[in-house]
Amino acid sequence: MKKKKQMETYVKERFGTDLHEFLKDKVENELLYDREIGKILNVEPDYVVKLRSAFGIKRTNGFSRRFERKYGPGAEETFRTMIKNLDVSLSDLARFFGFSREYARQVYEKIYGFPYTEAFKKKQLTRRKNRLTISKTPKRLELLMKVKVKMESLGLASHIGNIGGQYFLLSPVKGNNPGQHRT
Repeated sequence: MKKKKQMETYVKERFGTDLHEFLKDKVENELLYDREIGKILNVEPDYVVKLRSAFGIKRTNGFSRRFERKYGPGAEETFRTMIKNLDVSLSDLARFFGFSREYARQVYEKIYGFPYTEAFKKKQLTRRKNRLTISKTPKRLELLMKVKVKMESLGLASHIGNIGGQYFLLSPVKGNNPGQHRT
């Protein structure tokens, strides 16, 4: 207990914060390991473990730091951004970073905390939904719809009709007979 009080005083004088906030910042924000914090405080790493436990602070996730160190700054963010893309697979990520597909699967699980299979199933479902929503409108109808929009923007009335599977555009003919249409 006496050692903890001394440590609190030391941290307060040297770093201008209380011991709990100091440890929390070093572990959660700077991602330092116990041995690195021990060097800063001039104590054994085991004592840092005890302090962390007393304050309820979990160990740092060193994976992110090692991944960034090995594959460059921003590598984890690049991984996250790429994997969100529906068309990017684990194999694509593996090729991009230069490691195996299996390691890409392990990286995914370490970063997100759950297996890729869950995300893969969601991606598949989203791709299926997207395929179903792709317009199944015939090209002729699409062209007629564009012409209709253009005509309406010019102030001309028009109507698209369908007889026997054939689409056509109707527009009123200027003249004496309002019931007459031109195709």
